[in-house]
Order: sequence, then structure tokens, then C-alpha cells
Amino acid sequence: MVGIKNNRRVQQTRNQLKLALLTLLADHSLANITVTTICQVADVNRGTFYSHYDNPAALFADIEQDLAQQVSPLIGDETTLMTWLPQVLTVIKQQDTATAIILQNLQHSPVLQAILKPMRHQTLSRYSARFAITDPAVLNYYFEFYFSGAIQVISQWLATGAKETPQQIAEIIANVTELSH
Repeated sequence: MVGIKNNRRVQQTRNQLKLALLTLLADHSLANITVTTICQVADVNRGTFYSHYDNPAALFADIEQDLAQQVSPLIGDETTLMTWLPQVLTVIKQQDTATAIILQNLQHSPVLQAILKPMRHQTLSRYSARFAITDPAVLNYYFEFYFSGAIQVISQWLATGAKETPQQIAEIIANVTELSH
């Protein structure tokens, strides 16, 4: 129906814009992509772009939010990493261009924040028990070390074509929380 915010035409236009941006991100940084270039690749006019988004960063934020909505239901607070991480890595592998940009901007990523919460809780609990540490500041250093390593593993995996299965990468990441004394 015309005039309804999420009608098929609107969704199709937004998908064209998202695909155009992801195509451009394969060769250009987000900061160097213009609305004009996105519109050329998407085959839409600038007015159409501005009726949906304020700028390329807002378009990318929408892409990232879509990814967060795909990932969030897969993550469980009380389950082990190996229960949900392979599924999350499968989604990340399917959305590798968006994921690569997200990994470059860790602090503001809703996708990574969704992954972080249960991962942080599980990791801190294990490290606290294993190393008899109760100081939250010290435990946070352990987690930052662990998380930075996990991000590097995922980044390297994507950069080399994601040849290993999501299950294999999840096992590598999960095994680090199982360090012995």
C-alpha cells in the first residue's frame, strides 16, 4: 500500500541502497563514499536516498542494526559459547563486508555489544574462578585481552576468505576461556 512506511517498494529501495553501500565498501572506506556514488550504484535519485537516510553513515547504521537483529536472537546468556557462537559466526560470514566495517568501529557497534554481554559474563566468571580474582577492574583487563584476541581471530578468518567453518573458529575462541592454571 502506498504511504505505508514498510511497504514492499520502500523495503526494496532500502535494500538497493544497502546493497550499493556494501558493494562500495568492498573498495572504499565509509568516510570516502558519497550519497551521489551510492545513488549511482543503486540506480536511485538523491531525493530517494534522502527520503530514507540522512547520510551514508545513517545507511550503514541501518545495515548494522539489521545484522544486530539477526544475531541477537541467537545469543543466550546462560548457554555456553559453543552453543551460540557458531551460529553467530555463520551470520557474520554471510555479512562479511558489513562485519569488517563493524570490527573497525568496535566501541559503537550494536552487533558487538549484543555478542559481548553474554561473552563477558561467561568469561569473567571462568577467569574469576580459575585465577581466584574478585577485583572487577582486573577481571575487565582479562576480558579485554580475551575479546581483543577473539576479534583478531574473526578478522583474520574473514580476511583470508573464511575457509574454516564457523564451528572451528568458535572452538578456537571458546578454548581460550578454558585456559588452565
